[in-house]
Amino acid sequence: MSPTMNFALQSLHQSGRVVLQGKPAVYSDTTRGCMIGALIFVSLIPLGMMLVGLLLALATDSWLAGLLAVGFLVLMPLLFAVLVWWRYFRWRKKYAELPEEVPVTMDPNGLTMRGVGPIPWSDFGPAMHKLLPAEFGRGSSATAVLPLTERGIVMMNQYMPPHLTQRVTPIRVAGRRYRYLDVPGIHGLSQREVMDLINAAHRMFVYS
Repeated sequence: MSPTMNFALQSLHQSGRVVLQGKPAVYSDTTRGCMIGALIFVSLIPLGMMLVGLLLALATDSWLAGLLAVGFLVLMPLLFAVLVWWRYFRWRKKYAELPEEVPVTMDPNGLTMRGVGPIPWSDFGPAMHKLLPAEFGRGSSATAVLPLTERGIVMMNQYMPPHLTQRVTPIRVAGRRYRYLDVPGIHGLSQREVMDLINAAHRMFVYS
């Protein structure tokens, strides 16, 4: 058990309240790393194509052929790289507005994360892994979530402002209701420890 987990459990049982520093969730860090790697890769493609064009010009002793090759070989990869960078900056703008590092609070009133809450314990169940649409790209991925109860589904979909709901919920298929909360990141805790801590608090407070 990590020192932070030990401290959190002691605080929870002794005072009925724990406040810990938030951090980006696991999927945020993973996605950020993958996108940066992809950006570096696609940015190198046009440079490689320019080198091919230069070598072709030298081999054929025809700069016109080289220029045509560069225009053909570089234009499409360059447009693709610009498109990827544009999407990356849109992604950064979206997640820069997501206050993942604000404190995560657990007390009898509920769970507060990313500046939203307290979300009552009766509005969601214990943390679990659920196969959900991937945050970016296609397919599905096992995501750590807090399943909403029927009351929680109503509160999230009908009464909470959309910009706040999006802070605390995973990506969803357009047109469908929000059915889960994210498991937030917490400094000093693994995702498994965060899930265990939330579940310990849930057991303490859900029927109080």
